[in-house]
Amino acid sequence: MIPQISQTSPVQSLYLDFLQELGKRGFAGEICPDYANRTVLATDNSIYQVLPQGVVYPRHLDDLVVLTSLSQEKRFRELVLSPAAAARAPMGNR
Repeated sequence: MIPQISQTSPVQSLYLDFLQELGKRGFAGEICPDYANRTVLATDNSIYQVLPQGVVYPRHLDDLVVLTSLSQEKRFRELVLSPAAAARAPMGNR
C-alpha cells in the first residue's frame, strides 16, 4: 500500500475551509477542490500554468452573491479569487 500524504499547508486549509463554507451557505453551483478540475483551469493555452486551489462553477446570480459576500469576511480576505471565462485565449481572440 502506498502511504497517503495527508498534510495540507495553511494556505490550502484556508481555501478548503472557504469551499466548505460556500456549501454550508447555500451555494447551488459546483464546488470542485479536486485535482482534475483544477488542472483544466490551470492554463490558458499558453506556456504558463497556475494551479488554482479550488474551482467553483456558480449556477446563478445568488451563487455569486454568496461567493463575494463570503470572500469579504475577515478570515477569507487574503484569498485570491480569479474569474475565468469560457474560450479564453492568451491573446483574447477566440
